[in-house]
Order: sequence, then C-alpha cells, then structure tokens
Amino acid sequence: MTGQCLDKDIKIAPAKGRVHVIFDDAEIASSLNALELDEPGAPLRIYIPREDVRPDILEASETHTHCPYKGDASYYTIKTLTATGADGVWYYPDPCPLVEPIRDHLAFWGDKIEYRTSEV
Repeated sequence: MTGQCLDKDIKIAPAKGRVHVIFDDAEIASSLNALELDEPGAPLRIYIPREDVRPDILEASETHTHCPYKGDASYYTIKTLTATGADGVWYYPDPCPLVEPIRDHLAFWGDKIEYRTSEV
C-alpha cells in the first residue's frame, strides 16, 4: 500500500438480507455477505464479496486512486451486452487496517447501478 493510513470513525457492518446489484436492468451481483461501510461525510457504500459478482462483466481499468483512510483503490469497468460503466467498480487490494474487512470486496457506483435487498 502506498501512503500513510489515517484514522477516522468508519463503521463496517454486515448488510441485512440478500443484496442484489443491478446494472442497466441486469443483476450483476447477489450476496448474503455484503458489508455496509459508513464513513462520515460520504454516502453509505455497500461492498460485495468478489466471489458474489459476475466475473464476466468486469474489465480491468487503468484508474487508481488513494484514500487516506482506506488505502489505494483499483477500478473495473462494467461491460455487458447492453451497456458500459467506466470505472463503475472499485476495490482495495491492500486496504488500511481500519477497513481490513473490505479486502476482496467490490463497491459499485454510477447512474445505471441500483441496489435491491431481499429477505433471506
């Protein structure tokens, strides 16, 4: 990991029920093990275990960013038969100790992304 990790009041908790990630009206992930990351000053983010995401829709991106609280993020572009979401997925391959639970989890964003939850 590059850079220093700073401390912040970030809370990580299991999401309730099954979380479905919808991209352009198609389900691209479904998980009973999603995590909610609550960071003050930022929107609530849902992180899905990599194994619960369709691998065929992920295309590696050259984009990388740094967060002083979470670490260095890498990105994927979402590609389906009907749509593309450039840098629509990010993850922390080597997260700061503060957010270690999100290792091997992916987060999604973009105007074609929708989260749905269902009871187990």
